[in-house]
Amino acid sequence: MDSKNNKKIIFMGLAIAINLVGGFIALTLKLPIYIDTIGTILVSILFGPISGAMVGGLSSIFNAVTFDPISFYFMPVQIIVGLSTGMLFKEQKFKGVKSIISIILVTVLGSAAAAVIASFVFEGVTSSGSSILVAILKNSGMSIITSVFSTQIFTDLLDKAVSFGVVFTIIKMLPVNIKSMVVGEK
Repeated sequence: MDSKNNKKIIFMGLAIAINLVGGFIALTLKLPIYIDTIGTILVSILFGPISGAMVGGLSSIFNAVTFDPISFYFMPVQIIVGLSTGMLFKEQKFKGVKSIISIILVTVLGSAAAAVIASFVFEGVTSSGSSILVAILKNSGMSIITSVFSTQIFTDLLDKAVSFGVVFTIIKMLPVNIKSMVVGEK
């Protein structure tokens, strides 16, 4: 294995750690956002959809084993975020309407998957802070799927705005030698 691949694997490991820390903070503080896809998004943009999906899937496994068993069920969401981000941001351009539409599309795809999982596997109640909103909507007479998706899309839009903002900032701050490492890697 060459030096470039070693650096890529190390960077992907760091991205998994970023996801774990974000997820742990959100779960511990019962935040209505998740901040557990920052590493997935970062790797997806820098290395492409397959690498991003791998980071997302492994993050779900490590989260499940360490502190949040429920996150294992949401592995498809991490994989969808990794794949869709990698495909939509392969040009690494972070400006304008196309970028905003891409973020919204990533959010809707992830939200739809998460809503189905949360509704049918957990009846809307998971380990996240957003479960409180689901309960309120459900108790007001909404169906479980409507309650979960309404909550999911709202919290995911906020979550992805924060996550993509952090990622774009990280990428802008990366040293030139790290940026040059990933050119042509997708």
